[in-house]
Amino acid sequence: MEKNPEQLDEKSLEENHSVKRKGNLKIIIGAAAGSGKTYKLLKEANDLLRKGTDVVVGFVELHHRKETAEQIGDLEIIARKKVTFQKRLFEEMDVDAIIERRPAAVVVDELAHTNLTGSRFSKRYMDVEYILEHGIDVLTTVNVQHLEGTYREAEKITGVEVREIVPQSLIESADEIEVIDVPPETLRQRMRDGNIFRKGMVNQALNHFFKKENLSALRELTLRVVADTVDNQFQRSFERRNIPGPVGAKEVILVCTSFLARSAVLIRKGYRMARRMKADLFILTILEMPEEDLSKKNKDRINKLRSLADFCRARYLVEQRGGRALGKVVMDVAGRLGVTQIVVGQTHSTRSWRFWDSNPVKYLLLNMKYADLHIIGWKEGGRPYLFRDATRPIQQTGLSHDRKNRRGRLTIYIGSAPGVGKTYKMLQDANERLLKGADIVIGLIETHGRKETADQTGRLEQLPQRVVDYNGRRYKELDTEAIIRRHPKIVLIDELAHTNVPGSEREKRYQDILYILEHGIDVVTAVNIQHLESLRDTVEHITGIKVKERVPDWFIDQAEEIRLMDVTPELLQLRLAQGKVYAKDKIDYATDHFFRLGNLSVLRELALFEVADNVDQSLDRQRGLGKIPRILTCVNYRPHSEKLIRRGWRIADRYHAELYVLAVVSDEPLLEKEKRDLETMKQLSEQLQATFLSKEAPENRVGETIVKTAAELQAEQIVLGQPLPVRRFLDKFKRNPVVYVLLHAEFVNLHVVANSRGNDHE
Repeated sequence: MEKNPEQLDEKSLEENHSVKRKGNLKIIIGAAAGSGKTYKLLKEANDLLRKGTDVVVGFVELHHRKETAEQIGDLEIIARKKVTFQKRLFEEMDVDAIIERRPAAVVVDELAHTNLTGSRFSKRYMDVEYILEHGIDVLTTVNVQHLEGTYREAEKITGVEVREIVPQSLIESADEIEVIDVPPETLRQRMRDGNIFRKGMVNQALNHFFKKENLSALRELTLRVVADTVDNQFQRSFERRNIPGPVGAKEVILVCTSFLARSAVLIRKGYRMARRMKADLFILTILEMPEEDLSKKNKDRINKLRSLADFCRARYLVEQRGGRALGKVVMDVAGRLGVTQIVVGQTHSTRSWRFWDSNPVKYLLLNMKYADLHIIGWKEGGRPYLFRDATRPIQQTGLSHDRKNRRGRLTIYIGSAPGVGKTYKMLQDANERLLKGADIVIGLIETHGRKETADQTGRLEQLPQRVVDYNGRRYKELDTEAIIRRHPKIVLIDELAHTNVPGSEREKRYQDILYILEHGIDVVTAVNIQHLESLRDTVEHITGIKVKERVPDWFIDQAEEIRLMDVTPELLQLRLAQGKVYAKDKIDYATDHFFRLGNLSVLRELALFEVADNVDQSLDRQRGLGKIPRILTCVNYRPHSEKLIRRGWRIADRYHAELYVLAVVSDEPLLEKEKRDLETMKQLSEQLQATFLSKEAPENRVGETIVKTAAELQAEQIVLGQPLPVRRFLDKFKRNPVVYVLLHAEFVNLHVVANSRGNDHE
């Protein structure tokens, strides 16, 4: 007989409530065994225990690792279930004992594990689902090769068959996902030290699964999986509605096709772009009538395009025109899908350009918003490209970046925002190296009043800082000469993006670090993702905040090792509320502005993708690129020009191309403001290691100058800004440089950057 709800005691009410509430799931993902997933899992569990959460260990595999075993601390361990299999006794997680104990949270290691016969469920992830249904939170771990969405790619990378697979639906249902990012050489060293496998297995592992190229590829895969998951969760969130246009670092490409034979060419080129940019790919065909009403011949053509899209792992879309201009149809689809690049074929002639409805390119150039327009030239190999050797050292003003002339090794800790623990981890790792005998010192560390971070300085030697007087105040700066005199093996230098006090020998801290590296000293430093120069427009678009202190992307590429500190937005907000990020008087303002959940989610996604791209670049360097092409970005005096240079750099970086920036200036004397703008563009170009060109031309010859310069450089791609709207476009639009280039530079691809991309903030 059921009890009257009014007669239920407090314990019964709690039990009844806990069954109805599904537990929260947190998954820690790593690229391979030994990345520190279990260590991190137990550390978080102990943190919860100290805060009063009833957390227990359901199952943890220590693999005889002493440091991991020590992390169990005071955690209660649920006794394992004894299972007999083939006359041998084994231990499995006791799911029923966990349910009976009913803690608030349970630690469950190795999510992909297959249970022995006699267990309640055949797979551990099923155990986890059952525990979650009983209202208990679960903290668990998995390696990237065991995920349903990535195991086939992991098999191609390693040559090892994956038998234990976790369904994608469980990963997507997780409340939190966190990546443990460990550089390949660190993992290999842990293997050599005997901290992953037994000594008898070390050499075989290092020569097979744990080869550096395998670990690099698995690391990139891990970062992208988590970034995609973060992006999917954010796109469904409430905060996403407040940010116009596509948001995030991921590219989404839409290829527009027709029944023409050239559609196959466009799809293949779109596919190559998507592979290079790690982008989602969509193929669109616009029909005048429903597909079922087409002739058999046209249906066959549609099916061929659909098959080609399937082969290219693209999603094929058929859209009815419905009386709309063709360009309007493309824009509607692009807006719906969050497209960042629209790919179309080049306009064939001046005559076809005049017809409005039949020319979607013309419509898109005038009306596109947020998505760039990529116009593919039809002349396959029409002109030979001029390449330079990819190994040729690039010179930056006053500094040499040839690795052969510099013995110092650069390591960068990257985070999504203040408070992720970059400095803490940097100091923690430094103390471990100190214990192993490394000559490592502190050049400059900013604790920001965080006691936990200050405590991590430990026994590390701290070098004196230089005191600078400026405007009646005294400031402390990095003393580069003191570091050179002391000449340690390794020096820690925090706040990479810092701008030095006026009057310092060098303007930026990254320049100080280059100077130290050239003197043969290894440097370990830290930076947040919003400080990268090429991401300035994206960050401003997302957060509404203009980041003043920036680091050129080429400097990040100098790093021998990059370590990502991945922290979920929810945990960052909690740290902020606890006063672990900013002083109390700044907490409310930060919560309402930069530290909004949506901002933190997208910045985290940017950080994940950026480090993944860096890993990809490193893999390409290992494989040997041979020769690389040239990209020409064209600018003028518009405010849009700085964004064009940054966008051009990101395109060139993805294609491993050499970037040229062309400013076509008037043949009339320049105004002072125009001179200043031109100098700003030149400085930005040099900062991004692009070659800056300035050429004079009358206003009606700008397009001709661009085409001629592209031909001289034999550029593969031209990057231009979207034409500004004009009142009498029938008279003026034909003379626009973009249109001239479109009609005359058939040997290149034309990339038109939307004026509103990464610029508007509502």
